[in-house]
Amino acid sequence: MGGMLNKNISPLWLKFVGFQMKHRLSFFMAMFLVTCLSFYSIVTRLEIKTDFFEIYPPKHEYIKLYKEFRKMFGSANVLTMIIERTDGKDIYNTETLRKINELTLGIMEVDGCNLIQLTSIAHPKIKQISLSCQGVSIYPLMRNGVPKSKRECQEFKKAVYATQGVRGFYVSFDDKSTVLYAGFWEEGVDLLELFHSVKKLASSVEDENHKCYIAGYPMLYAWISYYRTQVFGILCVTVFAMLLLLILYFRRLAGVMIPAVSGLVSAIWGLGFAAALGINLDPLLLVVPILLSARALSHSCQCLERFHQEFVECNNKDEAIITAYSALYPPAMLAIITDGLGVLTIAIATIPLMQKLAYFSSFWIISIFLAVMVLNPIIISYFYSPSIDDKKIKKMIESAQISEKGAGRAGLYIQFVNLIHALSGPRAKWGVAGAALAIILIGGYFSTTYLKVGDSSPGGAILYPDHPYNIAMQKVNSDFAGASRLIVVFEGKEKGAIKYRNTLVDMDNLGLYMRHNIKGVGGTLSLTDLVRQIFRMYHEGSPKWDMVPQKRTHIGQMFYQLSTGMAPGEMDRFVSIPEFQDASVTAFLQSYSHDSIKEAIKKLKDYRDKMALDPESKVRMRVCGGILGILAAVNEEVEWSYWAILIVVFITTFLLCTFTYRSFKAGFILLIPLAVSQVICELIMLMLHIDLNIDSLPVTAIGIGVGIDYGIYLMSRLKEECAIQSSFEKARMVALMTTGRVIMFTALTLSFGVGFWLFSVMKFCAEMGLLILVLMIFNMIAALILIPALSGIFKPSFVKKMGKEALI
Repeated sequence: MGGMLNKNISPLWLKFVGFQMKHRLSFFMAMFLVTCLSFYSIVTRLEIKTDFFEIYPPKHEYIKLYKEFRKMFGSANVLTMIIERTDGKDIYNTETLRKINELTLGIMEVDGCNLIQLTSIAHPKIKQISLSCQGVSIYPLMRNGVPKSKRECQEFKKAVYATQGVRGFYVSFDDKSTVLYAGFWEEGVDLLELFHSVKKLASSVEDENHKCYIAGYPMLYAWISYYRTQVFGILCVTVFAMLLLLILYFRRLAGVMIPAVSGLVSAIWGLGFAAALGINLDPLLLVVPILLSARALSHSCQCLERFHQEFVECNNKDEAIITAYSALYPPAMLAIITDGLGVLTIAIATIPLMQKLAYFSSFWIISIFLAVMVLNPIIISYFYSPSIDDKKIKKMIESAQISEKGAGRAGLYIQFVNLIHALSGPRAKWGVAGAALAIILIGGYFSTTYLKVGDSSPGGAILYPDHPYNIAMQKVNSDFAGASRLIVVFEGKEKGAIKYRNTLVDMDNLGLYMRHNIKGVGGTLSLTDLVRQIFRMYHEGSPKWDMVPQKRTHIGQMFYQLSTGMAPGEMDRFVSIPEFQDASVTAFLQSYSHDSIKEAIKKLKDYRDKMALDPESKVRMRVCGGILGILAAVNEEVEWSYWAILIVVFITTFLLCTFTYRSFKAGFILLIPLAVSQVICELIMLMLHIDLNIDSLPVTAIGIGVGIDYGIYLMSRLKEECAIQSSFEKARMVALMTTGRVIMFTALTLSFGVGFWLFSVMKFCAEMGLLILVLMIFNMIAALILIPALSGIFKPSFVKKMGKEALI
């Protein structure tokens, strides 16, 4: 066994770990105090909820526009509720109209509802414009309350057909459904309470002839909040599965307790830090703790296994602790710093949620270093008495020393190591390097070219297609003008700018342009629609007078009619009152993708630039608001920040590894497995149609660090063995049989635990679980195969020092 474990350790690290052990009680008490304070912070301040403004990039022009005008035109978070007749009849009957009225009254009682933004055919805000002997009048569409007879229902139907902007927007084209829209402010809304309140309302109007569908951005996040309990359940099952595998591997209680304590302490510190800073945890990002816990498990298992190896050889617990942890201090520190800086690069994105996630995740990773490299030795020294007769460790040491031929007749893992050893051998290593290069170049081309950024709707990215929410969204898009809104603001250069005919014509032309030139637009609404309808009524409803009046006096009459016929707040969604300085044009989209929205915004900006050339224009056209403007801003931020994060992570990793190993080649070698795993991950996303969005970006970015951990530990062990073994072949075998074994175990353990996420009711959690699983497996395979193979090809400084004879 002599010579397997490297005793050529830097005196600096031996003294440092010795100092830790000498003052271990002081270190333990200090860490215990920090843990208690962090736990108190978690209990008293940590919240798990969605903060919509944390998702919006505040510096983006679309978000600035939205915040500037949202109090005037309403929130982009619009809840949609549909009542559908299921017996084939239309909605023009007392029973159905009574239900939509009850739904309208009921939604007013839900906390967070913006009453000014509430609309339905039963709400007074939806008007009919009629012509009588008294002239043109503007009344609520349901002016006399809910129709009480068949005749009144038919009169109501006539009013719906005669009023522009009702059919297709509030009543389906087949007359079998009607919809309610309710805006909810981002701040102050309790999503879980919203979920239960709205579901209760929906149940109250459903019967054998009526079905209620609920869609819209607030309901999507209400569903996510509702699933928090299930997500916690999966987290618990994941942790239990990992602990079970730790028992099976180490076959001793300490093998479970020591890594578990390290993971628990680092989690308490990380979450306590988040709570102290007032950072909320978004329910969709609860998968991130699994990735961060993976760091603690990986580092702790490496250190514990190394301690066992040293203890079996020297039969002295204190000496084994100092030797093992001194040897692992440099790779552990490099891995932690690389991980921490890599995660911190997520803060490149200007989205507050991403920045806060980067800050507390980086702190969490730093806490892992303390929980493993400082706390673990203390726990071992006080509470753990290993056996000198450890058959598993002895077998590992003996297996690492026997010949490759002899190892081939041994157990399953040694068979696996034999295969990896062969792939990194003198002949196969060139083929392995060629395959890695092909994956990076060819796979990288496809992933960078075709990887989708926010391609599907938020509901489609988070929930399964047959989920009630997505079915409701499909219902809105198939029966009505569209579920998603894209808003263009006409900002006046002076008060009264909207009253000019040129402005009204520009708004009317824009609506026409959007309907005919932007894909997916099912209809548009603006103040001009009301002006044209009133002017038409002044000419006995003749269609040829459906136009913007030519004379300024006529336009003045239209605005006077609107002012006297509308209650306070009823015009806010169209125009600013009383200044008439700003107005909006809203497009309803039935379908969209990231590319189609980008194309639509480009067309709108081109239209804006042409309009700006008119020196007589009284307004500036600004794009774009509404939920699609917000999603476009978020996706644009995600699109550039993802590639920026990858570039910074790779550069940081290369520089740190080069500095640590004093070799450019070593830094380059460590990047190759990382790049291979990342490309494979992106290809998996392509194959499974997983979007790159605000929720998946942190998972993929943080997941990169797992691979670099594996590579650093294996590279460090290979460097150690090259200093004491007689040949590079033996150094490779020992590194694979010791450090490589733990890498394989931790990767498989995490993969097994994360596998339970595949059964989540949320599509996003299942997909992220699959991505993490893929990252774990391919990072493991890439590190175990490529690090030895590429080290044999490029021969970094620690390999060259072995001499020519040792390399043969």
